[in-house]
Amino acid sequence: MTLDFNGGKFKIMQIADVQEGAKVSPDTIRLLNAALDREQPDLVVFSGDQIWKYTSFKGNAAKVEEVLRKITDPVTSRKIPFAVCFGNHDRQVGLTNAEQFEIYKKFSGFIGDNSADTDGCGDQVIELAQDGRVSYLLYLLDSHSGLKSGGYDCVHKNQIDWYKKTRDKYEREYGSVLPSVVIQHIPVQEITELLTEVKKGTKDAVQGFRRHAGKWFVLNKSRVNENGFMRESPADPEENSGEFDAMAEKGDVKGIYFGHDHNNSFHGKVRGIDLCYTQGAGFHVYGPGLDRGVRVITLTPDGKADTYDLRYRDLLGRRIDEKLRYAVISRMPTNVHDAIQRAVKAAASRNHSGNNRRYRTAYIKDLRIT
Repeated sequence: MTLDFNGGKFKIMQIADVQEGAKVSPDTIRLLNAALDREQPDLVVFSGDQIWKYTSFKGNAAKVEEVLRKITDPVTSRKIPFAVCFGNHDRQVGLTNAEQFEIYKKFSGFIGDNSADTDGCGDQVIELAQDGRVSYLLYLLDSHSGLKSGGYDCVHKNQIDWYKKTRDKYEREYGSVLPSVVIQHIPVQEITELLTEVKKGTKDAVQGFRRHAGKWFVLNKSRVNENGFMRESPADPEENSGEFDAMAEKGDVKGIYFGHDHNNSFHGKVRGIDLCYTQGAGFHVYGPGLDRGVRVITLTPDGKADTYDLRYRDLLGRRIDEKLRYAVISRMPTNVHDAIQRAVKAAASRNHSGNNRRYRTAYIKDLRIT
């Protein structure tokens, strides 16, 4: 698939973690409509976890199609081309990613391609051309799902081999590597190079889990964008498959953009590649309050890439249609680890309160004896 630069620029809107169930949030749709009206992108990429919850769908293809149509309607109604990546939750509705891909193919403007011979669903490269010459590449990759042993999967070796083979083919054809960007759902492990490990109790520190268990982190402010935020620990893959190293080999990849951790929105350079979190957009799942949003990635034919996020509060203010649901979701745990930590704290608090009550009762008895 080849798309053209528009006036010397190509604008991509990344929408991460809409993560809707049987009912689509009107606040999510308001966010998407406002962002699309503001930016008028040339391409939209939904970067995984568009839907979730087996209890909402139970493998009902008609219901899945109905919800996906509602989610993508702000894009299709504006006749903007779009593509998708898959995340760790999409397949949990009872349909495989491949089956969902066939549903997307029914929608106007969908330019997805599932012909790559890889472990991923929807791995593809999109050409961006200026004056008929391809001058930029966009790779979309499937970063897979959770592992049975716990933690998250990564982009597999045969997908990395496919990327390298594709990169090298364009290099042979054009005499040099073409600048490119990558969008996927789960981050690469190298994202942690933008963090600083600190002591527990440090202001704004987040607690790591799984392979980061027992550690606390803050953003390295000297390496990330000024208004970036991190409100949960990166849930990066358990294994480093070498994806980042492959993409850093020849300097063609300018940025890797992902979602997955709804409460994070920041980016910074690691070995010449801009690693970038995009916060969640969905209002029916946990997220960063009114800082839910989308990401804009602007590319130019000379190989430059610029990015910024658009936040609900800046686009629409503080108005929320589903106020009660928003209040409840705002207090939900971000993940299983967070839920366990909250339960431990609650139990400790109850025990402490119980001990205090027993202490007060004993103290009153002592007074009576005295």
